[in-house]
Amino acid sequence: MRIGLYSTGGTSHSGEFSDLARRDRAGAVAAAWLESGRIPHAVLICGAEGTGKRRFALAWAQALLCTDSGPSACNRCPSCRKVASFIHPDLHTALPLPPRRGKQRLALADLRESVVEYVHDAGASIPGNANIAVEHLRQLQRELAFAPTESQRKVGLIFAAERMHPAGANSLLKLLEEPPPRAVVALVSAAPERLLPTVLSRCQRMILSPLDVATLRAQLEQEGVDGERLELAVRMGAGSLQQAKEVAAGAFDGTRQLVESFLSGGSEQRDEVYWSVLAELGGDRGQLERFLQVCGLYLRDLFLLAHGQGASVVQVDRRPYLENLLEKIDAVRVALEIDRAAEALGHNANPQLVLTDLWRGLCQGGTARMPSPDPSLVRARRW
Repeated sequence: MRIGLYSTGGTSHSGEFSDLARRDRAGAVAAAWLESGRIPHAVLICGAEGTGKRRFALAWAQALLCTDSGPSACNRCPSCRKVASFIHPDLHTALPLPPRRGKQRLALADLRESVVEYVHDAGASIPGNANIAVEHLRQLQRELAFAPTESQRKVGLIFAAERMHPAGANSLLKLLEEPPPRAVVALVSAAPERLLPTVLSRCQRMILSPLDVATLRAQLEQEGVDGERLELAVRMGAGSLQQAKEVAAGAFDGTRQLVESFLSGGSEQRDEVYWSVLAELGGDRGQLERFLQVCGLYLRDLFLLAHGQGASVVQVDRRPYLENLLEKIDAVRVALEIDRAAEALGHNANPQLVLTDLWRGLCQGGTARMPSPDPSLVRARRW
């Protein structure tokens, strides 16, 4: 099987898709569809962050648009190369963009540049305030309605599909209910639960599994990661090579320090800590999501320590801090508050209000108290 991915950098990744077929059910399902020629008109490529969904989606599009006579991508023909560079006339994409860019008239060159960076740069992320513009989805729908120009199919890739505006989701639903002939749409999402049930019901799922611990450890060791940092990266990576690399490079260190300050400050009811954390996060939804994610890891570790399973904690380098915090905090209550905060954020709640509610639940005694005003703001009002 030659299903694969041609890199814009000139390096062939011909084994990538077939490797997935061997280790992952999603790859096996995709390979079976391509071999049989029975391609669903809509698929949902999902899985945790860092499991390779972006490159998998690109490989899927490449296989669908390859002009070679076989059932899989050859990685050599002009079509395969164009797909990898996102310049194929039968490939159309949608990606969340910040509000200013999303409301402006769509510039295809700008969108292509953003998509190329997002897919080929594993470290690229989507701003927390970015959404898929309704007009972008409508344009994708119009493009897919035309007949293919160079290949046998038209392909639409919608990255971070959970970021669709409700009106955009309804527009997409019309496309899924009445798909144009020879058009295939792939939604890519790490949070499919945020998609409309009516959208989910019309898609065939391809779920990418997290990497196992042994594979993740071996990958990191090949890149020179060792010692305590290796152990931390493997545990915090949670099966995501991308996240494990970020942990190894120290990308989470600042967030971890912020979480520790927040948990300690809340347990001691030091409101100045709340204001400091709020200023650091800056109301950015993406930063707050990562903050809550790391909070959850700390709470998990507290549970493990409380039940005598210290050998399984994730924050292996912070065990003394965790043991000290366990004596000051009601881990059960705080875990519930973090779950509520994450759920509220998923429903587009105001990030500052989410953080305020979390602080209320964190303060000792469980009293529903607002943090005291920022002293600097009080002085400003007195002036």
